[in-house]
Amino acid sequence: MKVKFLLSLLVAGSLGAAAQSQGYKDGIEYYKAGEYEDAQTILNNTINDAATDKAMSNYYLGMIALSQKTPDLAAAKKYFDAGIAANADCAYNYVGLGAIELRNGNSGAASDYFKKATGLDKKNYEILVDIARAYYKADPVAYAKEIAKYLEKAHKDSKHTEPSIYVLEGDMLFDQQDWGGAAAKYEMATGYDKANPEGYVKYARTNFNVNPQFSIAKLREFLQESPNSALGQRELAESLYEAKFWKQAAEQYGQYIQNPNHFTKDKERYAVLLYWAEDYPQSLSVANEVLSVNPSSFQAQRLRFLNENDLKQYDKAAQDAAAFFNANPNGNFTPNDYTTYADALSNLGQDSLALVQYEAAVNKFPENGDLLKGLSSMYTANKKYDRAADVYAQYIGTLEEPSANDYFTASGRYLNVAATAGDDQALRAQAATKGLEFVDQAIAKADPNPILLQRKARLQIAKNSNTPDADAIATYTAMTEMLDADPANADAANPNNNLDLYREAALFSIKYYTDVAPDKDKAAAESAKLTEITEKLGK
Repeated sequence: MKVKFLLSLLVAGSLGAAAQSQGYKDGIEYYKAGEYEDAQTILNNTINDAATDKAMSNYYLGMIALSQKTPDLAAAKKYFDAGIAANADCAYNYVGLGAIELRNGNSGAASDYFKKATGLDKKNYEILVDIARAYYKADPVAYAKEIAKYLEKAHKDSKHTEPSIYVLEGDMLFDQQDWGGAAAKYEMATGYDKANPEGYVKYARTNFNVNPQFSIAKLREFLQESPNSALGQRELAESLYEAKFWKQAAEQYGQYIQNPNHFTKDKERYAVLLYWAEDYPQSLSVANEVLSVNPSSFQAQRLRFLNENDLKQYDKAAQDAAAFFNANPNGNFTPNDYTTYADALSNLGQDSLALVQYEAAVNKFPENGDLLKGLSSMYTANKKYDRAADVYAQYIGTLEEPSANDYFTASGRYLNVAATAGDDQALRAQAATKGLEFVDQAIAKADPNPILLQRKARLQIAKNSNTPDADAIATYTAMTEMLDADPANADAANPNNNLDLYREAALFSIKYYTDVAPDKDKAAAESAKLTEITEKLGK
């Protein structure tokens, strides 16, 4: 059973603007936002494009190598050297070589590289900030003076207008868990540069839990300045998703995946959003697109049969669900995977096979109450009433505070067992006793209701070898007295009358006063009631 917590959509109008790419610059933006893996992918994919600045691409590839959990100094040097070979006057790669020397403990050699970098590009204040960041990443405590020195120079030389200063200062505060201070610095960066991706993205992330709508507004503001930023497009889509603006999230993802620098995983995410938006045809189409490129995509395989089931293409859904489970024996399956497969089978009239899927789901998720409840229903559909009752009792056990309806349903499961016990009087009595426990709990929890008393009387009869006893008649009497409180219950002109309940009470009362505790007067009185009721019912 899927919880419908999402999105009916697709993009209206032209997506021409969103289809434009920033090329390698998207990779730089992803790096500055801390998305190193995605940055590396884009930078490698675009390294040979005519528009790519190879010196800058190699610099950021080198910085990614240094940013790994275990920094790859050799790979970083290879990239920085390649950057210098592409353009010896690009100051950034000397910053990179200096960063390597810091990691090697050669602060003097690092300082020489940094001096060379600042000499090459004296009015590029971001170079000063990148040097400060190199010291910060090497050892923020040991190089505290150097960090302060370069940040102070960047402030002074830029007259406090260089946005990267505030991004680094924000990062430093973020590392100290000063979320408010960090957010303020990131916002300052966007104030000095309306197209500063890392400032906007880091601000939105840091401030999201406090004010998600304002964070989203800031991302929209950034995209007004940089509409083709893949990072900005995806970040906005993710923020809308996290804020539960499902339709807007799906629409934004629809625009983002037109960007050449999107990732396959993003198209999978888009298909998921469309599915939860109940746009099943489009979700299925996107899932099939993914599978055409990557047939082993676990998520796309899943979405294919989920969508087919909701589109009532039950044959395809059952076939593709079987293929999904067979192809992924160690897959991270969800309860919804099993129950959707079961639903497809059930709609094909294959309830016994559907039951197998519910059993597999409960075996994997034994504490999942919804699965236990569903399995009980499947057992009932397959006329396995004893199992249906026991599993429903398990379901009741998972609830902190069962409702009156939960108890009432449980009593019905046990009534089914008692009613089909045949000659096994012990089983009938045992099931009826259990059912009575549940119906009494329902009665204690619910408002006065004649249906609850009817259920109780039926269980009392089942417990007594399917013969009415004094307890059952007392319960039916209480039921009819409750019905008598509203004349509409006995009015044939009322479409919601309860004449059938009156009739049932009279029939069992006649049997009781005729065969169990003979009383001609009471039997005659009940027969007169039955005649009146039958006439009203036209039976």
